[in-house]
Amino acid sequence: MLNSLIVIYGLVFASALLLVEAAFQALITSRRHSQEVQNRLEALKLKVGTDAAYSQLLNRRGVRGGDDESLGTMLWNFYAQSGLETSVPRRIMYAVVLFIIGFAVTDLFITNNLFVKILFGVVLLLLVAFLVVYFARARRIKKFTAQLAPALDIIVRSLNAGHPLTAAIGLVAREMPDPIGSEFGILTDQITFGSELEDAMLNMITRVGSPELNLLAVTVSVQRGTGGNLSEILENLAQMLRDRLMLRAKIRAISAEGRFTAWFMMLFPFGLFAMIRSLVPTYFDPLWDSGYGGMVIGTCIMFMIFGFFIVRRLVSFDF
Repeated sequence: MLNSLIVIYGLVFASALLLVEAAFQALITSRRHSQEVQNRLEALKLKVGTDAAYSQLLNRRGVRGGDDESLGTMLWNFYAQSGLETSVPRRIMYAVVLFIIGFAVTDLFITNNLFVKILFGVVLLLLVAFLVVYFARARRIKKFTAQLAPALDIIVRSLNAGHPLTAAIGLVAREMPDPIGSEFGILTDQITFGSELEDAMLNMITRVGSPELNLLAVTVSVQRGTGGNLSEILENLAQMLRDRLMLRAKIRAISAEGRFTAWFMMLFPFGLFAMIRSLVPTYFDPLWDSGYGGMVIGTCIMFMIFGFFIVRRLVSFDF
Protein backbone atom coordinates (compact mmCIF):
# COMPACT_ATOMS: atom_id res chain seq x y z
CA MET A 1 0.00 0.00 0.00
CA LEU A 2 2.81 2.37 0.91
CA ASN A 3 4.62 1.64 -2.34
CA SER A 4 1.44 2.33 -4.32
CA LEU A 5 0.98 5.68 -2.57
CA ILE A 6 4.59 6.63 -3.30
CA VAL A 7 4.13 5.73 -6.97
CA ILE A 8 0.87 7.69 -7.18
CA TYR A 9 2.45 10.75 -5.56
CA GLY A 10 5.37 10.44 -7.95
CA LEU A 11 3.00 10.34 -10.92
CA VAL A 12 1.10 13.37 -9.65
CA PHE A 13 4.34 15.31 -9.17
CA ALA A 14 5.70 14.38 -12.60
CA SER A 15 2.39 15.20 -14.31
CA ALA A 16 2.13 18.56 -12.54
CA LEU A 17 5.72 19.39 -13.47
CA LEU A 18 5.12 18.55 -17.14
CA LEU A 19 1.84 20.50 -17.13
CA VAL A 20 3.47 23.63 -15.71
CA GLU A 21 6.36 23.33 -18.14
CA ALA A 22 3.97 22.85 -21.08
CA ALA A 23 1.96 25.92 -20.05
CA PHE A 24 5.16 27.95 -19.74
CA GLN A 25 6.38 26.84 -23.16
CA ALA A 26 2.97 27.59 -24.71
CA LEU A 27 3.05 31.10 -23.24
CA ILE A 28 6.55 31.74 -24.54
CA THR A 29 5.67 30.34 -27.97
CA SER A 30 2.52 32.46 -28.28
CA ARG A 31 4.47 35.58 -27.41
CA ARG A 32 7.11 34.75 -29.99
CA HIS A 33 4.49 34.20 -32.67
CA SER A 34 2.59 37.37 -31.79
CA GLN A 35 5.71 39.48 -32.02
CA GLU A 36 6.84 37.80 -35.27
CA VAL A 37 10.43 38.83 -34.77
CA GLN A 38 13.08 36.74 -36.45
CA ASN A 39 16.15 35.65 -34.56
CA ARG A 40 18.39 37.18 -37.20
CA LEU A 41 16.82 40.62 -36.87
CA GLU A 42 17.04 40.41 -33.10
CA ALA A 43 20.77 39.83 -33.34
CA LEU A 44 21.22 42.69 -35.77
CA LYS A 45 19.17 45.05 -33.59
CA LEU A 46 21.59 44.34 -30.74
CA LYS A 47 24.37 45.73 -32.96
CA VAL A 48 25.80 42.29 -33.61
CA GLY A 49 27.66 42.06 -36.91
CA THR A 50 26.26 40.12 -39.82
CA ASP A 51 28.95 37.47 -39.47
CA ALA A 52 28.22 37.03 -35.77
CA ALA A 53 24.47 36.95 -36.35
CA TYR A 54 24.93 34.33 -39.05
CA SER A 55 27.10 32.17 -36.77
CA GLN A 56 24.62 32.59 -33.93
CA LEU A 57 21.74 31.39 -36.08
CA LEU A 58 23.68 28.38 -37.32
CA ASN A 59 24.56 27.46 -33.75
CA ARG A 60 20.91 27.73 -32.75
CA ARG A 61 19.79 25.64 -35.68
CA GLY A 62 22.48 23.02 -34.93
CA VAL A 63 22.39 21.43 -38.39
CA ARG A 64 25.44 19.43 -39.35
CA GLY A 65 26.29 20.02 -42.97
CA GLY A 66 28.88 18.42 -45.19
CA ASP A 67 28.85 14.99 -46.79
CA ASP A 68 28.47 13.10 -43.51
CA GLU A 69 25.54 10.71 -43.96
CA SER A 70 25.99 8.70 -40.77
CA LEU A 71 23.00 7.70 -38.67
CA GLY A 72 24.00 10.12 -35.92
CA THR A 73 24.11 13.06 -38.33
CA MET A 74 20.76 12.11 -39.84
CA LEU A 75 19.13 11.90 -36.40
CA TRP A 76 20.69 15.19 -35.33
CA ASN A 77 19.50 16.95 -38.50
CA PHE A 78 16.05 15.45 -37.95
CA TYR A 79 16.02 17.04 -34.50
CA ALA A 80 17.43 20.34 -35.78
CA GLN A 81 14.71 20.54 -38.44
CA SER A 82 12.11 20.57 -35.67
CA GLY A 83 13.30 24.03 -34.59
CA LEU A 84 13.29 23.03 -30.91
CA GLU A 85 15.76 25.04 -28.86
CA THR A 86 15.64 23.15 -25.57
CA SER A 87 18.63 23.50 -23.27
CA VAL A 88 20.55 20.45 -22.11
CA PRO A 89 19.40 20.71 -18.44
CA ARG A 90 15.79 20.90 -19.59
CA ARG A 91 16.24 17.87 -21.83
CA ILE A 92 17.63 15.95 -18.87
CA MET A 93 14.67 17.05 -16.75
CA TYR A 94 12.21 15.85 -19.39
CA ALA A 95 14.03 12.52 -19.68
CA VAL A 96 14.00 11.93 -15.92
CA VAL A 97 10.31 12.83 -15.60
CA LEU A 98 9.27 10.59 -18.49
CA PHE A 99 11.34 7.72 -17.14
CA ILE A 100 9.70 8.11 -13.71
CA ILE A 101 6.24 8.10 -15.30
CA GLY A 102 6.98 4.95 -17.31
CA PHE A 103 8.50 3.26 -14.27
CA ALA A 104 5.53 4.17 -12.07
CA VAL A 105 2.88 3.17 -14.62
CA THR A 106 4.54 -0.21 -15.06
CA ASP A 107 4.66 -0.71 -11.30
CA LEU A 108 0.99 0.19 -10.90
CA PHE A 109 -0.63 -1.57 -13.84
CA ILE A 110 1.72 -4.22 -15.21
CA THR A 111 4.32 -5.90 -13.01
CA ASN A 112 6.72 -5.48 -10.12
CA ASN A 113 9.64 -6.87 -12.13
CA LEU A 114 12.45 -4.31 -11.92
CA PHE A 115 13.86 -5.07 -15.37
CA VAL A 116 10.45 -4.69 -17.03
CA LYS A 117 9.84 -1.40 -15.21
CA ILE A 118 13.20 0.01 -16.30
CA LEU A 119 12.66 -1.22 -19.86
CA PHE A 120 9.19 0.33 -20.05
CA GLY A 121 10.51 3.62 -18.67
CA VAL A 122 13.23 3.74 -21.32
CA VAL A 123 10.77 2.82 -24.10
CA LEU A 124 8.33 5.51 -22.98
CA LEU A 125 11.15 8.05 -22.85
CA LEU A 126 12.34 7.26 -26.38
CA LEU A 127 8.80 7.07 -27.80
CA VAL A 128 7.65 10.39 -26.35
CA ALA A 129 10.90 12.10 -27.36
CA PHE A 130 10.53 10.86 -30.94
CA LEU A 131 6.87 11.88 -31.15
CA VAL A 132 7.59 15.37 -29.79
CA VAL A 133 10.40 15.94 -32.28
CA TYR A 134 8.39 14.37 -35.13
CA PHE A 135 5.32 16.55 -34.63
CA ALA A 136 7.38 19.70 -33.99
CA ARG A 137 9.31 19.05 -37.20
CA ALA A 138 6.11 18.39 -39.16
CA ARG A 139 4.51 21.57 -37.79
CA ARG A 140 7.57 23.67 -38.68
CA ILE A 141 7.82 22.24 -42.19
CA LYS A 142 4.10 22.81 -42.70
CA LYS A 143 4.42 26.44 -41.63
CA PHE A 144 7.48 26.95 -43.82
CA THR A 145 5.69 25.44 -46.81
CA ALA A 146 2.68 27.70 -46.25
CA GLN A 147 5.00 30.73 -46.17
CA LEU A 148 6.95 29.74 -49.28
CA ALA A 149 4.40 30.95 -51.86
CA PRO A 150 4.06 34.45 -50.28
CA ALA A 151 7.86 34.60 -50.05
CA LEU A 152 8.11 33.85 -53.77
CA ASP A 153 5.60 36.64 -54.43
CA ILE A 154 7.89 39.05 -52.60
CA ILE A 155 10.86 37.85 -54.66
CA VAL A 156 8.88 38.23 -57.89
CA ARG A 157 7.84 41.79 -57.06
CA SER A 158 11.40 42.67 -56.09
CA LEU A 159 12.78 41.22 -59.33
CA ASN A 160 10.18 43.09 -61.37
CA ALA A 161 11.29 46.28 -59.61
CA GLY A 162 14.82 45.71 -60.89
CA HIS A 163 16.50 44.31 -57.78
CA PRO A 164 19.00 41.43 -58.04
CA LEU A 165 18.06 37.99 -56.76
CA THR A 166 20.24 38.30 -53.64
CA ALA A 167 18.51 41.55 -52.66
CA ALA A 168 15.11 39.95 -53.27
CA ILE A 169 16.02 37.03 -51.00
CA GLY A 170 17.23 39.47 -48.35
CA LEU A 171 13.89 41.28 -48.56
CA VAL A 172 12.13 38.02 -47.67
CA ALA A 173 14.45 37.64 -44.67
CA ARG A 174 13.50 41.11 -43.43
CA GLU A 175 9.77 41.03 -44.15
CA MET A 176 8.69 37.46 -43.40
CA PRO A 177 8.30 35.94 -39.90
CA ASP A 178 9.93 32.74 -38.74
CA PRO A 179 10.67 30.11 -39.78
CA ILE A 180 11.13 31.31 -43.36
CA GLY A 181 12.55 34.69 -42.34
CA SER A 182 15.54 33.30 -40.46
CA GLU A 183 16.17 30.57 -43.03
CA PHE A 184 16.25 33.05 -45.91
CA GLY A 185 18.43 35.29 -43.75
CA ILE A 186 20.96 32.47 -43.41
CA LEU A 187 20.67 31.88 -47.17
CA THR A 188 21.42 35.56 -47.85
CA ASP A 189 24.43 35.55 -45.55
CA GLN A 190 25.85 32.39 -47.10
CA ILE A 191 25.63 33.95 -50.55
CA THR A 192 27.17 37.18 -49.22
CA PHE A 193 30.09 35.25 -47.73
CA GLY A 194 30.91 33.70 -51.10
CA SER A 195 28.88 30.50 -51.33
CA GLU A 196 27.31 29.57 -54.64
CA LEU A 197 23.54 29.97 -54.79
CA GLU A 198 23.04 26.27 -55.54
CA ASP A 199 25.17 25.21 -52.56
CA ALA A 200 23.41 27.67 -50.26
CA MET A 201 20.03 26.35 -51.42
CA LEU A 202 21.10 22.76 -50.76
CA ASN A 203 22.21 23.76 -47.26
CA MET A 204 18.81 25.34 -46.65
CA ILE A 205 17.09 22.14 -47.81
CA THR A 206 19.14 20.25 -45.21
CA ARG A 207 18.20 22.75 -42.50
CA VAL A 208 14.47 22.83 -43.30
CA GLY A 209 13.58 19.42 -44.75
CA SER A 210 10.66 20.73 -46.83
CA PRO A 211 10.05 18.80 -50.08
CA GLU A 212 8.63 21.93 -51.73
CA LEU A 213 11.96 23.66 -51.19
CA ASN A 214 13.53 21.16 -53.58
CA LEU A 215 11.32 22.56 -56.34
CA LEU A 216 12.62 26.07 -55.69
CA ALA A 217 16.24 24.87 -55.67
CA VAL A 218 15.80 22.97 -58.94
CA THR A 219 13.96 25.89 -60.54
CA VAL A 220 16.67 28.41 -59.66
CA SER A 221 19.46 26.02 -60.68
CA VAL A 222 17.90 25.25 -64.08
CA GLN A 223 17.17 28.92 -64.74
CA ARG A 224 20.75 29.92 -63.98
CA GLY A 225 22.00 27.26 -66.38
CA THR A 226 19.57 27.76 -69.26
CA GLY A 227 18.33 31.33 -68.84
CA GLY A 228 14.80 32.64 -68.99
CA ASN A 229 12.54 35.06 -67.17
CA LEU A 230 13.17 34.20 -63.51
CA SER A 231 10.32 36.32 -62.16
CA GLU A 232 7.80 34.61 -64.43
CA ILE A 233 9.17 31.18 -63.52
CA LEU A 234 8.94 31.91 -59.79
CA GLU A 235 5.44 33.31 -60.21
CA ASN A 236 4.33 30.06 -61.85
CA LEU A 237 6.08 28.10 -59.11
CA ALA A 238 4.24 30.08 -56.41
CA GLN A 239 0.91 29.28 -58.05
CA MET A 240 1.85 25.61 -58.30
CA LEU A 241 2.75 25.55 -54.59
CA ARG A 242 -0.65 27.01 -53.73
CA ASP A 243 -2.34 24.35 -55.84
CA ARG A 244 -0.31 21.65 -54.08
CA LEU A 245 -1.34 22.96 -50.67
CA MET A 246 -4.99 23.00 -51.73
CA LEU A 247 -4.74 19.45 -53.10
CA ARG A 248 -3.00 18.26 -49.93
CA ALA A 249 -5.78 19.76 -47.80
CA LYS A 250 -8.41 17.94 -49.88
CA ILE A 251 -6.53 14.66 -49.55
CA ARG A 252 -6.25 15.06 -45.77
CA ALA A 253 -9.98 15.68 -45.56
CA ILE A 254 -10.74 12.58 -47.62
CA SER A 255 -8.30 10.36 -45.69
CA ALA A 256 -9.26 11.66 -42.22
CA GLU A 257 -11.22 8.50 -41.40
CA GLY A 258 -8.30 6.27 -42.28
CA ARG A 259 -5.87 8.28 -40.16
CA PHE A 260 -8.29 8.19 -37.23
CA THR A 261 -8.58 4.41 -37.65
CA ALA A 262 -4.80 4.07 -37.49
CA TRP A 263 -4.56 6.03 -34.25
CA PHE A 264 -7.56 4.21 -32.76
CA MET A 265 -6.08 0.80 -33.55
CA MET A 266 -2.81 1.92 -31.98
CA LEU A 267 -4.20 3.39 -28.74
CA PHE A 268 -7.29 1.27 -28.05
CA PRO A 269 -5.44 -1.86 -26.81
CA PHE A 270 -3.54 0.22 -24.24
CA GLY A 271 -6.76 1.81 -23.01
CA LEU A 272 -8.48 -1.57 -22.84
CA PHE A 273 -5.55 -3.05 -20.93
CA ALA A 274 -5.58 -0.18 -18.40
CA MET A 275 -9.35 -0.48 -17.94
CA ILE A 276 -9.26 -4.26 -17.35
CA ARG A 277 -6.27 -3.89 -15.05
CA SER A 278 -8.07 -1.28 -12.95
CA LEU A 279 -11.31 -3.31 -12.74
CA VAL A 280 -9.74 -6.75 -12.22
CA PRO A 281 -6.15 -6.27 -10.96
CA THR A 282 -5.38 -10.01 -10.97
CA TYR A 283 -6.69 -10.68 -14.49
CA PHE A 284 -3.26 -10.66 -16.16
CA ASP A 285 -1.37 -12.37 -13.32
CA PRO A 286 -1.25 -15.76 -15.12
CA LEU A 287 0.43 -14.04 -18.05
CA TRP A 288 3.16 -12.52 -15.88
CA ASP A 289 3.56 -15.66 -13.76
CA SER A 290 4.15 -17.76 -16.87
CA GLY A 291 7.44 -15.95 -17.51
CA TYR A 292 6.49 -15.09 -21.09
CA GLY A 293 4.55 -11.91 -20.32
CA GLY A 294 7.26 -9.49 -21.40
CA MET A 295 7.89 -11.36 -24.65
CA VAL A 296 4.17 -11.55 -25.47
CA ILE A 297 3.59 -7.86 -24.73
CA GLY A 298 6.69 -6.84 -26.69
CA THR A 299 5.60 -8.91 -29.70
CA CYS A 300 2.08 -7.46 -29.60
CA ILE A 301 3.41 -3.91 -29.40
CA MET A 302 5.75 -4.58 -32.32
CA PHE A 303 2.90 -5.87 -34.50
CA MET A 304 0.69 -2.95 -33.42
CA ILE A 305 3.33 -0.45 -34.49
CA PHE A 306 3.83 -2.35 -37.74
CA GLY A 307 0.09 -2.29 -38.45
CA PHE A 308 -0.10 1.39 -37.55
CA PHE A 309 2.53 2.29 -40.14
CA ILE A 310 0.83 0.10 -42.75
CA VAL A 311 -2.49 1.90 -42.27
CA ARG A 312 -0.74 5.28 -42.26
CA ARG A 313 0.98 4.35 -45.49
CA LEU A 314 -2.33 3.39 -47.08
CA VAL A 315 -3.81 6.82 -46.35
CA SER A 316 -0.67 8.82 -47.18
CA PHE A 317 -0.28 10.15 -50.70
CA ASP A 318 2.93 11.46 -52.23
CA PHE A 319 2.60 13.80 -55.18
